[in-house]
Amino acid sequence: MHVSIESRRLRLGSLCFGLAALLALLLAPPAARASTVIVQGTTDIKDAGLLEDVIEPGFAAAYPQYTLQYIAVGTGQAIANAKAGQGDALVTHAPTQEKTFVEEGYSLEPRGRAVFYSDYVIPGPLDDPAGVLAGAPHNAAKAFELIAAAGEAGEANFISRGDNSGTNTQEKAIWKLTGVELNEKGEPGPAGTPNNFSWYHKAGLGQAATVLLTDECPPTVGGKGCYEMTDRGTFNRLVSKGSVTQLKIVSQRNEASAPGGVNLLTNPFSVYIVNPAKIPAVNVEGARAFNDFLSSEQFQSLLANYPSASSPAFFADAHPEIKITSAALPATLSAGAQISVSGTVANLLPGSPPVAGQTVLLQRAAQTGPKEVPSYETLATGSTDGAGAFTIATNASREGRMRILFPTTSSYPALTVTPLIAVGSLAETATDLGSISVASKVGLGKLSVKGRSVSLSGRIGPSEGRSAAAAIVIQGRKAGKKAFQRIKTVHARAGAAYSVRVKLGKGRWKLRVKYTDPGTVQPATSGVRSVSVG
Repeated sequence: MHVSIESRRLRLGSLCFGLAALLALLLAPPAARASTVIVQGTTDIKDAGLLEDVIEPGFAAAYPQYTLQYIAVGTGQAIANAKAGQGDALVTHAPTQEKTFVEEGYSLEPRGRAVFYSDYVIPGPLDDPAGVLAGAPHNAAKAFELIAAAGEAGEANFISRGDNSGTNTQEKAIWKLTGVELNEKGEPGPAGTPNNFSWYHKAGLGQAATVLLTDECPPTVGGKGCYEMTDRGTFNRLVSKGSVTQLKIVSQRNEASAPGGVNLLTNPFSVYIVNPAKIPAVNVEGARAFNDFLSSEQFQSLLANYPSASSPAFFADAHPEIKITSAALPATLSAGAQISVSGTVANLLPGSPPVAGQTVLLQRAAQTGPKEVPSYETLATGSTDGAGAFTIATNASREGRMRILFPTTSSYPALTVTPLIAVGSLAETATDLGSISVASKVGLGKLSVKGRSVSLSGRIGPSEGRSAAAAIVIQGRKAGKKAFQRIKTVHARAGAAYSVRVKLGKGRWKLRVKYTDPGTVQPATSGVRSVSVG
């Protein structure tokens, strides 16, 4: 049964709103368009409160030069609106539809950026006439089968969003894992027809509105035993506000042995920048700022406490987790000694494939002022193997604070995972390794004397990684003097060997060589050699 009048009203309203938004965008002056970021996005974020409570105030504080206009519709409609030029960015949670959006060239980047995930739950009436809570509390496919059986017996009804949203797409994927007869649309109904069974109803509403309709369970949708599928954040928010009183969660957190496995009810969200090659009027910089905000560590950290630390509605997913498995770096290393770091990189999204074949960098913080953000230079590069593990090794040549960096990637992995989850690109992530000190080395060989000219030669380490300030200082003292004095300073060129010539006064001398490279390595002084100058 269709809630046909309401569906037609919503579709007409959506069309009118879309035309109005497009007209306003085209007629707006350039300055206003440049400062407004229009985001076509799923209703889940709005209905769960994340948009109003976290995203809107956070984005306004981080990017005051932009005004965020979030248009909350189902994922299918959001994608259609973006393709029609009605948005700068897109937030969705339907991998199969996102894949088409990317393949058709509407995404500026090679894939979307993963930002967070939630999970789906199956609410049902308090008396649970289908016996889902007792028979399939962690098995969504079986829960659907129990609801279908109760529906055939006239004891239950299922209310679908029926709007091509991400939730609706996920719901239909679960029906495919059941033994329930499906119609040509992939919905419960006689095979080979577009019709639905009498107990299956399509609301054509948003996430929260569908939950409220299920809670009411009016005669238009069967009048008793109403079940549905929604995201946990929306359901919890409606319950906490007292808007939902006749429903409880009867199935959630799919177990590994159930059809679809542990990620069947996982709900990943990705954000896209609309490609200006397809839609020339897109505010690319504004959309990029919105993407960067959702991927930022600041925003990601807020998710763990929304709406509460004990019951978060969304989980951070933008940055992978880097675990160091090797021993801690020693506080001091001799120049040329090996630095080796091993670890693993893994995505936070449940059921994700290994982060394989991705670049990992060993970096050193360059010298900066006390209030400056440190800049980093790469000392060595590695790559994750098929299990997401890596090892990076290099010779110690520069001291300072070290870190492992996973750069932002758009190639991990293909937009295909088990059939319901795709993994978006992962944002830059760094893990601090602490500071190390590198002890340099300098050796002094036999001296060569020719008249009053003395040649000093030897080897210094490290032989690479020197800064422009690296210097060789020749120090000496004449017989009878107690303190060494600087005689000559030369730039330390690349390589391990050095050779310096100095002119000395007549007499017996003691000479030594000091190697310095401030901020790069600790200084070193050679042994002392004696020489007579005639």
